[in-house]
This record gives sequence, C-alpha cells and structure tokens, in this order.
Amino acid sequence: MNAMAPPGLGQDHGRRFSITGTIPTLAVLFTVLAELAAGAPSQMPSRKQLVSSLQSLVNGEWVLLFLGVIIAAFLLQPLQQQLVRWLEGYPLTRGVGVLLGRPLIARWRRRWERLTALQQRVDPRPEDLPVMAEAAARLAKLPRAPERLMPTRLGNMLRAAEDRPAETYGLDTVAAWPELYAVLPERTASLVDDARDQLDMTCRMTAAFAVMGALSAAILPFSRWTFLAVAFLLTSALTYRSAISAGENYGRLVNAAVNLHRFDLLTAFHLPLPATPDEERARFRALSIRLRQGLPATEPYEHTSA
Repeated sequence: MNAMAPPGLGQDHGRRFSITGTIPTLAVLFTVLAELAAGAPSQMPSRKQLVSSLQSLVNGEWVLLFLGVIIAAFLLQPLQQQLVRWLEGYPLTRGVGVLLGRPLIARWRRRWERLTALQQRVDPRPEDLPVMAEAAARLAKLPRAPERLMPTRLGNMLRAAEDRPAETYGLDTVAAWPELYAVLPERTASLVDDARDQLDMTCRMTAAFAVMGALSAAILPFSRWTFLAVAFLLTSALTYRSAISAGENYGRLVNAAVNLHRFDLLTAFHLPLPATPDEERARFRALSIRLRQGLPATEPYEHTSA
C-alpha cells in the first residue's frame, strides 16, 4: 500500500516510536554487542568473557549505550514505511530487481490462474463445492486483476485490500485515505491504528531477525555458534508469516472503515449522497481523480444544517 501505509494522522507517535522503533533496534544492537563482548570474532565466544565485559562497563558507558539505541531508533523510524514496501516486493518491480521479481510474479500468476479455473468450474458436482469455496477464499487474498500481482505474499495481500474499494465503490483508497481517516470515529481509527502497529512491528522484527542472522554469521566463528545465526534467520521467516497475518487483519479493517464510513467522506466534502450503486461508483471515481491529481472541485455542494 502507498498512502494507506502511514499510521493514522491522529495516532500517538510517541507510542509508535517506542514500540516499533526501540524494540527491534535494541534487539539487533544487543545481539551484536553481546557477541562482540563474548569474544567474537577473534575467539570462541564464552559466557565468562561476556560477563567480564559487561561488569567492566562504567555508568557513563551504559548511558552512551542507551543513548545510542534511542538515536538509532530515531534515525530508523522514517524508514518504517519503506521497510513495509520492501517486504511487499516493490523493489522487485523495477530496476535490476525485476530479474528476481518477474519469476516471482509469474509464479503468482500461475497460482492465480489455477485458482480462478477452480472457482469458475462449469456445472460443478456437489463434491466440487468445497474446492471452489477454498479457491475463492484464496483468490480473495490476491488482486483480482493479474497485472496487479506483486512478487510477495504480503504485497499481494495488501494490494488486494487496496484494490477492493475501487472495484466495489469506485473509491481509490490510496488517494482518499488521509481524508477518510480524518472522518473515522475514534473507535474505528483506534482499531486501524492498532492493526497498523502490529503490521509495522512484525515487519520490523522480520528485518531485525534477518539482520541479526546475517551479522551473527559474519561475526561468530564457524562452530556450534553458527546454529544461532541459522536460528535467527528461521525466526525471521516465521515472523514474516506473522506479518502476513497482520497485513491481512490491517487490510480487512481498512476495508471495514471504507464500507461503513465512505459516505461520511462525501458529507465532509459537502457532496450529495448517491441514490444508486452506479451513481456511487461514478461519484467516488470523480472524487478519487480529484484527490489523486489535486484538481479543484467542480460539482455543486450540498450543505446540510447541523
């Protein structure tokens, strides 16, 4: 997702900074410093060496260590949205990244075609219905148009959620999300914010475990300690699966916000409410183009008394 990716405009950024920034950064720094303090890479790490190194630190060094973590988390915080986009697979859709991205998208396209064929069976038998239902459920997690497929599962999950309001109502959620978020009730906005926090946290922890695994493989001598690097990489893969679940939940809540409060967006713009679904799609398409391109309003306003 693009403009939908940032947290809500009214969210508590101090809480987000503490959760999504400090914890993953602390995990990476603590792991690397612990391995170095234990004697790596010049010798085999040992608990005795680690304890000795920690006990030798004076108060001032502990303060500098704490400040280093906070500064690192602060500097990395603006990269949060970009990190989610990386895990969605956007770098694999342009430049040299397409060398890997094209085969991945082709794989997803074959899966999309197979599921579409299963869902659209002609004259299905009763025993085919569960298979068709399963195919439909899996297709719901993919973009409806094959040209919109992304290289990664997370990217396809979020893009499907991003496209659904445009397909159903004509509303470009990416273009309209800042304005739509501003009219959401506090409870709805809180649910969306919490889901976004969970997505950000799992994405950052996925990257943190991957970095910890790569750095551990480089720092630790090749020995039984190599299994620690492998464990970090496996944990990164498992955390990515959690990010997929978090992305599905976030997309579902964003779609729910659109379903329930899209007319509040028209009311906030003082535009007349549509009478039919066709009129609704036409109105939201026009509003989406206006917001996406920054065009001036051309429709007559409708002012209602409070």
